[in-house]
Amino acid sequence: MAFLVNIDNGGSFTDAIATDGERVLHVKSPTTPHDLSQCFIAVLERLALECYGETDLARLLGETEYLRYSTTSGTNAVVEHKGTPVGVMVLAGEENSLYGAADGLGGTGLWRAMVPSPVVGLRFDGGAVDATGLMASVSQLISQGVSRIVVALPEPAQELLVKDEVLERYPRHLLGAIPVLFSHELVRDDDHGRRLFSAVVNSYLHPGMELFLYGAERVTRQHHLGSPLLIYRNDGDSARVAKTTAIKTYGSGPRGGLAGAAAYARWYRSPLLVAVDIGGTTTDISTLVDGAATEFAHGLVGDEEIPSSFPMGDIVSIGYGGSSIFRLDGDAIRIGPESVGAAPGPACFGRGGMVPTITDALLLAGVLDPDNYLGGELKLDPGLAEKVIGEHIAEPLGLALGAAVQHMIAAYESQVATHLRDILASRGIAPGGDLLAFGGGGPMNACGIAAAAGFRRVIVPAYASVFSAYGIGFSDLSHQYRVPVAEVAARGAEVVLAELRERARRDMFGEGLAAGAWTEVVEVCGAVNGRLTAQPWQGAAPAGLDDAGLRLVATHGLRQPQLPPTAEVPARAAVAAGAALVHLDGEPTELPVYALKGLSPGSAGAGPALFRDAYLTCLVRPGWAFRVSANGDLILEAQAHV
Repeated sequence: MAFLVNIDNGGSFTDAIATDGERVLHVKSPTTPHDLSQCFIAVLERLALECYGETDLARLLGETEYLRYSTTSGTNAVVEHKGTPVGVMVLAGEENSLYGAADGLGGTGLWRAMVPSPVVGLRFDGGAVDATGLMASVSQLISQGVSRIVVALPEPAQELLVKDEVLERYPRHLLGAIPVLFSHELVRDDDHGRRLFSAVVNSYLHPGMELFLYGAERVTRQHHLGSPLLIYRNDGDSARVAKTTAIKTYGSGPRGGLAGAAAYARWYRSPLLVAVDIGGTTTDISTLVDGAATEFAHGLVGDEEIPSSFPMGDIVSIGYGGSSIFRLDGDAIRIGPESVGAAPGPACFGRGGMVPTITDALLLAGVLDPDNYLGGELKLDPGLAEKVIGEHIAEPLGLALGAAVQHMIAAYESQVATHLRDILASRGIAPGGDLLAFGGGGPMNACGIAAAAGFRRVIVPAYASVFSAYGIGFSDLSHQYRVPVAEVAARGAEVVLAELRERARRDMFGEGLAAGAWTEVVEVCGAVNGRLTAQPWQGAAPAGLDDAGLRLVATHGLRQPQLPPTAEVPARAAVAAGAALVHLDGEPTELPVYALKGLSPGSAGAGPALFRDAYLTCLVRPGWAFRVSANGDLILEAQAHV
C-alpha cells in the first residue's frame, strides 16, 4: 500500500509521519524560519532515510499516495509582522471607523504592519463610483509602496463597479497591474468590518505563502509525487495549493493536533478529553466533549484576537514551551511568553542561547538524555545549561543549582496547570476526564501538570512528539461556501444553491476530480454564544442563531489512518531497557528507563520511571502507574493517594 505522508511545520521543529498501513515512521527536523523550504526538504530526506536507509526523495514521493502539509508560514507572518504591505479602500466616511473594526484594532502593531498607508475613502455619485478619485487613490497607494490593494465596500454591487474601473485602466496582463482583492469575492459576511479585516489579513499573507508553497509543490513534482501537494487548513480539511486561501492556513498546525485528539477521544470513549500540546514555543490547549471539539464561529487572528469571517477551532495558545524563557520577578519565577525559538534555542543546544529554559532544567534534572536528544542528532551540553540557570535563577535567589532546577520545574508545571484550570473554568468545565499530553514537551511534565490541574488519567500517544502531523492525516479534501441568510431570502435559496454548486464543481474540477467524485452537504450555520453550530438546511434559519448563513460543503474523502479495534489486553510486567539517574525533588534516584516502541500492549508498571525513545521523553512520577494500551499509547493513572 502507498504511503500517507503528513508534515507539520511548527515554530521550533518540523515533523513528519508516514504510514503504509503496516509501518508507521516518524522524524523531526529543526525548523528553518529564514527559509521554510529548507526544513520542508530536510524532513522529507530524513523520512526517506528512515524508510529506505538513504535520502531517496524520488522513491519516497513516488510511493506516496497523498502528502498533506501544514505550514507555520502564515502564523509566523502575523506574529512577526512580516507580510506584504496592503493598501485599503473603504466607503468615504469610514476611513477611521473601518465599519466599526477600528475599535477592535485599537491602533495595534499588527494593523500598522499590514496597512502602513492611510486608508482611502471611495465616493459614489448616483450609483457610480468617482472614477477620477479612484484612479488617483490607486496611484497614491502604489507610490506609497503597497503591493496589494483591498477594496471593502458594504455592497457587492459597489465592489463590482470599482472592479470594472480598475481592470479597465490596469488590465491584469500588464506588468504594472497591482493585485486587487474585493472583499466579497473572498467571503460573504454581513459584518463589513470583519470582512474587511479578513481580506486584509489574506492579502498580507498571500504573496509570501504563494511563493513558498508553489516552491514546495515544485519540489514534490520534481521528485515524482503522483498527486498534488495538499495544504492543511484551520478548518480541519485540505486542498491543493492553487485552491488554498492564505488566511485559512493561519493556526493550521494546532488544528492538526485537535483532529488527532478528536480521533483519540472517540477511540478511548472519553466523555471529556483535554488536549495539551507543548511545543518549543507555545502550549496549545483544547477541550473535547463526547469526542467533539468546539469551534469559534469567527476565528481570532493575532495576539490582538481580532475576529475574522472564518470559523476556527477553539484552541488557546499560551506562551509556555520548551524554548520559553525563564526570568525572575522579585523572588518569583516567571516563564514566557518570550521564547528563544529554534534559533538559537535553549542554552544547552550550544547555538548561542544565553537564557534559561525548561529544556535546560530538564536536562540538569536527568530527565533528558544529553546523548540521545532528537535520536542523537543533537548533543546537549549540561555545562551551558548550568551556566545560564546559575546566572539567571540560582545565584539571584541564593539557591544551590539543583534546588533552582527543581524550583523551575515546579513553577513551570504549576503555571501551565493554572492556565489549564482557568481555561476549563471559562468554559464551565470542571477538572477531570482525561488529559492528552503530546508535542515534544507534553509527556515530560504530564504527571506534574495533571496532578496540579486535577486530572487522574493521562494519555500519551505513541507518536506524541509528531501528533499534530499525525492528526493532519484525518483530513479530507473539501471546499466550503457560505452566503448570509438575508441574501438567501432576497435572491431565493434555489438560485443561491445553484451558484454554490457551480463554484463547488469548478473547484473540485480544479482539484483534478471527475463529476460524482465528491459529496455535497447543505447546512444552515451560525453562532450560539460565539460558538459555531450547524444543522441541515430546511429552508430557514432557526431562532437564536446569530450570523446565520447557508453553507454548502463539498467533500472528497481521502484515505486516513486506521486505529485498531478497541480491546482490553492482559497486563504483563514491563521490562526496562536501562536505568538513569534522575533528580526528583532534589534527590538523585536511579529510575528504570523504558522504550515505549519496545513494549507490547498490556505492558505495565509503576513510577517513578522514565520513558525514552528517539523523539519521546516521559517522566512517570511517584504515585503514578503506567500501562500500554491496545493502540500502543502510554496510559498514566494516578494512584489513590496522589
